[in-house]
Amino acid sequence: IFGFLDVENKGKITFKQFLLGSAHVLKQPLFRPTCELAFAEWHTVKNHYVSEEVFGDSIRQAIPNLDGYEVHELFKLFDTDGDGRMSKDDFISCLRRNPLLIELFSRQLMHKNLSKSMTGCERRCDELKGQFLAG
Repeated sequence: IFGFLDVENKGKITFKQFLLGSAHVLKQPLFRPTCELAFAEWHTVKNHYVSEEVFGDSIRQAIPNLDGYEVHELFKLFDTDGDGRMSKDDFISCLRRNPLLIELFSRQLMHKNLSKSMTGCERRCDELKGQFLAG
């Protein structure tokens, strides 16, 4: 995420760069479909919620050294209504407030793209990732 914002490769960014980067990601036309695809990779069909355990397993693919406390705190950030489970609305609401966090899930989505044929939704994810990198 930092590398995306540090376009001058100075090893630091300004608050303005952070805000502009966040706004750029958020305004991409494929931002919401990518969020929905990321959520769809986790939730169980029967209840449409993601547990903290499933979230932790997934988030550790992007940040392998997270301990239980850190996973819990990150989960609380995504559980916007505080009911102890993450709905699609919770997930998308959090990413709208913190759009750069979508990067945490892009590697997992990209890996899935490499291991199976791409569907229309997955192609949109690739397009969004390309727009982020090009922008």
